[in-house]
Amino acid sequence: MKKAVIIDDEAPARKLLVNLIKKNHLPIKVVGTATGGVEGLALIRELHPDIVFLDIEMPDKNGLEVMAALQDISTSLKIIIVTAYDQFDYARSSLKLGAKDFLLKPVDYRQLSEMMQRVIGYGYTTHAAFNKLLEYVDENYVQNLSLESCANHVHISPGYVTRLCRKYLGMSFKAWLNEVRIREAINLLRNTDLPIKEISGRVGYNNLNYFYRQFNAITGTTPKNYWNK
Repeated sequence: MKKAVIIDDEAPARKLLVNLIKKNHLPIKVVGTATGGVEGLALIRELHPDIVFLDIEMPDKNGLEVMAALQDISTSLKIIIVTAYDQFDYARSSLKLGAKDFLLKPVDYRQLSEMMQRVIGYGYTTHAAFNKLLEYVDENYVQNLSLESCANHVHISPGYVTRLCRKYLGMSFKAWLNEVRIREAINLLRNTDLPIKEISGRVGYNNLNYFYRQFNAITGTTPKNYWNK
């Protein structure tokens, strides 16, 4: 699980990012938010995040000034610029200062998900074999996966996979598999007009009732609330 700090003077923008990360179960934990550059720099020094979502236009210190101040803090810190479309050229210039990527406001799930895959890839943890397992699950969730089959794929024991899931994900293997499937179901519900039953099958659930139960357990609501009818 990667730690993230959000620095943005617009409360709705901060809230939207937090909600997108939580609702779509991305492997990111927002450990702090700030309304300006000075406050944001203090949070970064205190919390040592892996990722910083950074607005360009802010009071006291703008995004570029924050990036300049971060040069001496950490070379592994991944900075994501979050900005409005009319500041696109300004944001693009920030890549030269070390930003890994940028998001255009208003941020949506597809944009965020694609960007995180580019920036983080599957390197969510420091354990190479477990990263390969996460990648395997992300790419094969529609199959009839089990703890044993995935453990065999990366040549580690099921018991060790269970311990790694608890350590890095804070949940069981089965819970993680269900989160991956439901995350993709949400994407299909929002961005296609496919029937819910077909979406259930496309993300690996052959039993529609079981899909509904898992969806409700993870999101607290039903697929119909996300469905792009």
